[in-house]
Amino acid sequence: MLRPATIMLLVFASLASARAETYRIYSNPRFGATADVPSGWRSEPPPANGDGLIFDSPDGGASITVSGRLNIEDTAQQAMQQALQPNDGETITYHQSGKDWVVVSGINGAKIFYRKSMLVCRNQIWNDVDLEYPAAQKVAYDALVNHVAGSLRFSGKSAQIPNCR
Repeated sequence: MLRPATIMLLVFASLASARAETYRIYSNPRFGATADVPSGWRSEPPPANGDGLIFDSPDGGASITVSGRLNIEDTAQQAMQQALQPNDGETITYHQSGKDWVVVSGINGAKIFYRKSMLVCRNQIWNDVDLEYPAAQKVAYDALVNHVAGSLRFSGKSAQIPNCR
């Protein structure tokens, strides 16, 4: 059993490594979803449809997905309502939205999920960043989640929809 002092040391070490994280930019050419991802995280093979990439933490316990998708809803309001719906197994504990963006976070088993989605290209495309990480390491991941989610943006170009601004 770990002593409280040992636990605190591990927490502070995790916090220090999260703050010292270096990042690289990933931009998806199909939908223009762009975000910073930690330099030491490795990408999985790209999907055949070119929607985005999944990046796995060095220990394999966490992942970041940067992707895009077409908005299939008729109005921006319908699109925002759809974005607030939980996926199977998820319990939403936090959500916030603006005119063209939504953030949803919560628990799925022993993991925390955090999704930020932005409507871009005249509401034709969703750009997304999805993070999943162990709930037991929430404090250690807070700075990384804030950085990655805050870096989500539209590159201004989409191979899917030409002349997209």
